[in-house]
Amino acid sequence: GVGGVVLPADVPGHVTNIKDAISMTIDTAQLTFTTSLGDIVIALHEEVAPKTVQYVRSFVGAGLYADAGFYRSTRFGVAGRLPLLQGGPLSAFAAEGAGAFSAEQMLDTVEPTSVTGLADVRGTVSLARDIFETGHVAPEPFICLDNYPELDEGGRTEPDTLGFPASGSVTADLEVVAAIAAMEKGGVDTVGRFVGEFLTEPVAINRAIC
Repeated sequence: GVGGVVLPADVPGHVTNIKDAISMTIDTAQLTFTTSLGDIVIALHEEVAPKTVQYVRSFVGAGLYADAGFYRSTRFGVAGRLPLLQGGPLSAFAAEGAGAFSAEQMLDTVEPTSVTGLADVRGTVSLARDIFETGHVAPEPFICLDNYPELDEGGRTEPDTLGFPASGSVTADLEVVAAIAAMEKGGVDTVGRFVGEFLTEPVAINRAIC
């Protein structure tokens, strides 16, 4: 096992069924995002991703998700795959082209999937990274509605091979996540790399509780 998580023998180093990850993780905290479409309840796997979870908790505690929302839905170009949904304070940036994170608001430590034993599969919650400059972790959760192995360690080379820090999993039905991800994507791409991925109207996070 890795950090208290017993891993399936047929896939060394990774939990492929997120429901198993929930049941086998010894210590979890709970994070709830309340939206107009319903609650998204997430188990945070502090036992295996302590730095990432503490980072998320600090943002919740400071009330920095108060003006945040879910705003991006993408399949990374893979036809037929269910999307992933991204949210966070950058919803304002996506909508208005203003605002970003300071260095103090980002985490310079990446806890890769090879260490946590988790994987970016259906139900997994990971955090985005600054792929343009520093590679640091940003307080932008994304939720996978399908399997995204390219986001695990070694799956891509931008900004490096560490991948994205999987640190939680949706504990209830994914209906709310799927409903948001399926909304119209007519938002303006202010970055130039996300054409057709920004929601026309981001769905606000009314409350974040951890």
